[in-house]
Amino acid sequence: MGEGSAAVGDRWRVAAERLLPEAPRSDLPRGRLAFGFVVAFLGAVGFQLLMPAGWSRLQRVWAEDGARFLLDGITQPFATNLVSPYGGYLHTIPRLAAELVSVLPLEWAATGFAVLAAVPRALVALVVFAASAGHLRSLPVRFAHAALVVVLPVGNSEPLDNVTNLHWFLLYGVFWALLWRREPRVPVAVVVFVVLATLSSPLVVLLIPVALLRLALRRDLALPVAFLGAAAVQAVVMVFAERNPYSRDPVDPVQVVLAALLRVPVAAFTGSEQVERYYPALGNAPVLVTLVLVCLPVLAGLRWGGRPGRLLVALGLGYSVLVIVVTLTTNWGQELQVQQPGVVLAAQRYSIAPCLFLFAAVAVGLDAVPRETWARLAVKTGQVVFALVVFWSVVQHVHARGGVLEGLPWGDSVARAREQCAAGGPVGRFEHQPDGWFFHVPCAYLGR
Repeated sequence: MGEGSAAVGDRWRVAAERLLPEAPRSDLPRGRLAFGFVVAFLGAVGFQLLMPAGWSRLQRVWAEDGARFLLDGITQPFATNLVSPYGGYLHTIPRLAAELVSVLPLEWAATGFAVLAAVPRALVALVVFAASAGHLRSLPVRFAHAALVVVLPVGNSEPLDNVTNLHWFLLYGVFWALLWRREPRVPVAVVVFVVLATLSSPLVVLLIPVALLRLALRRDLALPVAFLGAAAVQAVVMVFAERNPYSRDPVDPVQVVLAALLRVPVAAFTGSEQVERYYPALGNAPVLVTLVLVCLPVLAGLRWGGRPGRLLVALGLGYSVLVIVVTLTTNWGQELQVQQPGVVLAAQRYSIAPCLFLFAAVAVGLDAVPRETWARLAVKTGQVVFALVVFWSVVQHVHARGGVLEGLPWGDSVARAREQCAAGGPVGRFEHQPDGWFFHVPCAYLGR
């Protein structure tokens, strides 16, 4: 029995090695490589903070960043905050960020949250770039794919520069970290990132099959073991923590399918704000066009991607569908129906991770190097078409000032709260974005 078990284990290990190729070492000297990563990191952070929508968020606090995380950071002990679930799961990275912001002058909170949201997202892009080296051979394709974490329009409206929505990006970073094979091992910093990210996202449990595949390698076990441990903690919290549903409206399967198609393939190429320009004015044509755009490189990836490529196509498509369907069905309400104003702007954040997973599947086809001349020409044409479409969507998003916040600046809100306390009130009322959000802080905490 022992020999049989060993043989089965060896077969699983060999299969895992074929499906998870090792990332080749870079030919660049370490110094130049480090310099390139630093420049890319600074560029990614700068893009998020200095684009029009990002600039507006340096002066405004968004949703739970203020009314939950900052409030708790100011009024509750650190240890209590770190282990307190919200919305039914742990938020370790957002709460750590809020603890840092809470020690700053209150007037700096908006800028603090914006920076502390931009930094992890830029790090996710670097993880995607490094981890994808074993799966994507083309440096331009790898770079473009990693850059989507930062520049994709669906990630630069509601989710931009706030820690509340970081978990959508963290999920994608954990996915790629689990696929990353590097000799002699994945950096310890990446293992730490995976643990913190896993303790910040409710959807990481969906990645357990990928972790088990990685575990079958029987080498560099720290990363999958750390992930599984953190995922177990998050899962236990999700089972026992209270979660108030957004709505009790019955789920409409037809509406879910249509919403998913408009929120993923269509919004992936146009940005969420632009969807209402094409739907319902053009009927289902935008859905059909974007599905064709996706299917062609996906088919190329299945044909010429080899075993690792086919696995990545299957995982990318599978997780894209799974995440959007799970997210929509568990949070379904009438506001998510596509006939509502804005079409897909309500809960626009739901598009982020599914779109990134979709582009992982697409990247395999754009990275393919088939033998036939006509096929290589088709792949090159596809690369150009995708580059132009995505570039156009980014430019459109920036030009249309998508995601720009224009409500009450945070500094004015703090000034009003301080005035209320100075007038003898027991609490200061902090108003912030989106409209209608506010929280109260006892004046005893505002004497700084």
